[in-house]
Amino acid sequence: MGKNLLDERYLENYLNKLGISFQIIKYEKPVMSAKNAEEHKDGIIAKSIILICDNKPLLCFLLGKDMIDLNKIKKYFNCNEVRLAKAKEVKEITGYDIGSLPPIGLKQKIRTIVDKGIIELNDDQIIYCGGGSHYHLLRISKKDLLKIMEYEVYDIKV
Repeated sequence: MGKNLLDERYLENYLNKLGISFQIIKYEKPVMSAKNAEEHKDGIIAKSIILICDNKPLLCFLLGKDMIDLNKIKKYFNCNEVRLAKAKEVKEITGYDIGSLPPIGLKQKIRTIVDKGIIELNDDQIIYCGGGSHYHLLRISKKDLLKIMEYEVYDIKV
């Protein structure tokens, strides 16, 4: 583990301090994309994507099956250029590898947008999202996750 890289143990410690209920589930095979993680029958997959808006990072949290509409992001945040962060940037900005990124417990505070599709889920809905490594997913209820996140709500999907 590089000196700036965070992992599932860091995420677990971070969440334990907050006193909410969650599980970090370990897999035999990497679960880097929403596709690989789709076999969870008791919950839904969500993903954290880092965008760069006029050189500032923006974390977008949305359902795994959805795509971000970059034009909406441009409009909402009045930026000239919006693009996906490169793998190296994701690691530098968040401390996590691309494909393992949780929506919380990052190495710095990043403006966070939660898509309205997540907000519309039932509070008890179980969400699976980045668990800090390619072999881990975080399993948590929507209610508990949103309780510990600082975020703004927008409709960001295509």
